[in-house]
Amino acid sequence: MDLLLKGKKALVTGGMSNLGKAICASLASEGVEIYFTYSNSHKRKEAYSFCELLQQRYSVNSTPVCIDLRSRESIQHEIEKTFQETSLDILINNAGVFTVNNQKTLSESDWDEVMDVNVKGLWLMVKYTQRYLENTKGVIVNISSMNASRPGFGGTSHYDASKGAVSAYTRSLAKELSVYGIRVNAVAPGLINSKQLHISAPDLVASYTDRAALHTLVEVDDIAHIVTFLSSKLSVAMTGEIVAADCGYAMM
Repeated sequence: MDLLLKGKKALVTGGMSNLGKAICASLASEGVEIYFTYSNSHKRKEAYSFCELLQQRYSVNSTPVCIDLRSRESIQHEIEKTFQETSLDILINNAGVFTVNNQKTLSESDWDEVMDVNVKGLWLMVKYTQRYLENTKGVIVNISSMNASRPGFGGTSHYDASKGAVSAYTRSLAKELSVYGIRVNAVAPGLINSKQLHISAPDLVASYTDRAALHTLVEVDDIAHIVTFLSSKLSVAMTGEIVAADCGYAMM
């Protein structure tokens, strides 16, 4: 399907995660030039290998950008260096931290890490890319979670709170940035399928698939396709929306 995205430029945070790679690939398949972030120098080789893969498979330019989302200085410096002589049409705030810890044992440092990346880091990315997105009347898509509006699975209250903040921020930001023609939406995935999940939490997988209306987990490609749709002209009438993608878990 031609989503009229060819030639657009997108920045995807957390580009080396499973979901991040799927989002980059989905956008690249529509002819989008990809910039994606990775968190530290240890991932540099892997990031450039993925960059080459995108270029070979989809014939689009791709640029890895090393950004520490816990650092305002890192975000500001890399954004200004990367986009000072080019444009930006799409910002995908995908990067996030997920940990499991109950309220009694949750440390201040654990709380801060989740909030610094999932909330503050997202805000800083918007702050320093906004002027570029204003120039193109661009699009922002945030990755929230079904946990923002539904109880977690135990030990995730800090993560749930961070994603609740992402959803609320998305709605408020959509109103504020509408004056610049910038659309802001979010996707709220359910439990995403992975080999590690089946190994580490088989009971959770069984419980989720039993309750979900479609009796399955969410696939990363499913979320990536929704993100690509929200980035395109086909969703031009949508802003301030939190799009649930949980295989019908919340409705049951």
